[in-house]
Amino acid sequence: MDEDSETMVPARLSLLVYLYFARHATFPVLQKRLGFTSGNLSSHLRKLEELGLIQISKSFVNLRPTTFAVLTKEGAERLRSQMVRMRELVSMVVDKETKSEE
Repeated sequence: MDEDSETMVPARLSLLVYLYFARHATFPVLQKRLGFTSGNLSSHLRKLEELGLIQISKSFVNLRPTTFAVLTKEGAERLRSQMVRMRELVSMVVDKETKSEE
């Protein structure tokens, strides 16, 4: 999991998971749903964009500037891969617990 240390940060992971299911979201929606401050959200979005996992775009909606975040194909693939590895780790822990109880 070393190669994914940047995305295993809880805030970034929650952003990736949210965008995985929503596919895209505006800045205010992400801020409200995930409970981030503006500065914190901006920082994490910028890092995820640098990693190529999301794409940020800005446009006007009803004459107001709006920031959109979209999960990239690479972002979705990387998140799925991380979830598979996490499931394997959880399975190993559960198996160990079950064996130690016997």
